[in-house]
Amino acid sequence: MTRFKDLIKKPWTWTILPALLFALPFSLSGGWLQWLSLSLILYLISLIFTYKKAIWLALFALSLLPSFTTVLISQLHSEKAFSSLEQVVFFFIFFLSLGLSYFLARRRKIIPPIALKEFPLGKICLGFGALFLTSLFVNLLAQALGLQTSTENQEALDKLAQIIPLGIFATQTIFAGFFEELTYRVGPFEILFEKNKILAFLTASLLFAAVHSPTDLYSWLLYGSMSLVLTSFYFKYRNFYLNMAIHMLWNFLGISTAFLIN
Repeated sequence: MTRFKDLIKKPWTWTILPALLFALPFSLSGGWLQWLSLSLILYLISLIFTYKKAIWLALFALSLLPSFTTVLISQLHSEKAFSSLEQVVFFFIFFLSLGLSYFLARRRKIIPPIALKEFPLGKICLGFGALFLTSLFVNLLAQALGLQTSTENQEALDKLAQIIPLGIFATQTIFAGFFEELTYRVGPFEILFEKNKILAFLTASLLFAAVHSPTDLYSWLLYGSMSLVLTSFYFKYRNFYLNMAIHMLWNFLGISTAFLIN
């Protein structure tokens, strides 16, 4: 009984119910998966404020700036026609976000200085292979179950690729490996829950999957399994640059494959 009372007093425990209840009216038409996704996001935001982890919010905001910029500019065009000035604006904001994110992470000492030794080739290949096999298994499973093997997130990216210049799309997609690993992998382990590695692991795994807007079983399986692979690598090696390299290489493969197919 005493242990139960102590558990109830923990902020990460008593913030679960409000998040579940508050998300309910906003996801009545979207089903239980949308409800769980929104609940998770609200729960994590409440924990950030509860534990006074504003530095993570700064990294989160910076990670969204490049994609927000492209979406905003693309609203001005009906076709791929970014002006030279608009491309300069994008790359200025992109490098600003990249530089500030790295500066904040180094200032907080949650990542080491960039160095060649932080990029072990063997482990990078191992991680990339694990992602490839996981993706292959999920797709084979989905076909066996008769699930649709496409996601709304990927469809949105494909539409965006038809509007924005290839160079901007490739830069944004590949470097998502930097922003997402720093925000959704390093953040939970080194900022949000640095004293509770199990909670950090669960948060990193679920948050990464949730921000990719899964809407059905296949998208949850795909993004969830990929997140488990990347989170497991960070949990074991605690190397941001290793995770970043695996993630960026995987995104590069995705862009290259889509470009060759089209």
